[in-house]
Amino acid sequence: MGDINIVKEVLDMQHRQNFNDTDLAAIAGTSKTTVGKWFKGTPIKDEYLVNLSNAVDDTRFSLAVNCYLFNLPPVLLNISSEYNQETSSLLIGTQIEDLNSDSAIENALKEISKSNPDENIIKFGIFKMFRTSSIMRACATAMSHRYHISLKQAALGERG
Repeated sequence: MGDINIVKEVLDMQHRQNFNDTDLAAIAGTSKTTVGKWFKGTPIKDEYLVNLSNAVDDTRFSLAVNCYLFNLPPVLLNISSEYNQETSSLLIGTQIEDLNSDSAIENALKEISKSNPDENIIKFGIFKMFRTSSIMRACATAMSHRYHISLKQAALGERG
């Protein structure tokens, strides 16, 4: 799927989180043997990546899984190095990205109404939308981890 080396991203996350293969297996919902096979070339099922991404408080890894699963450009991973991984910093980053994308989206809207639109302006608007949605997703995931709210509960708007 995409240009993301997801095995490297899993290994990097494992190192950052100080997890062993048994930890990864328990979080992913599989066996230690299966985890070992990932590092020898067996593809990682999307289900396991989603389980890991949802359970582990690691912004870079969440972004990598999103890019991998949705075939998004790896350049979106740069967000994780542009903002401090603390939830309040990510929330500020979300606001900054959202404000910055408004003018690009407005320009793209104006452009698509023209009889001969400039594709570069439209591409930039789309890029800003992807970038904004990526940091919003990363921030929402980080906040859900910090406050012990499941992503399902948050996505459904459930209370308590």
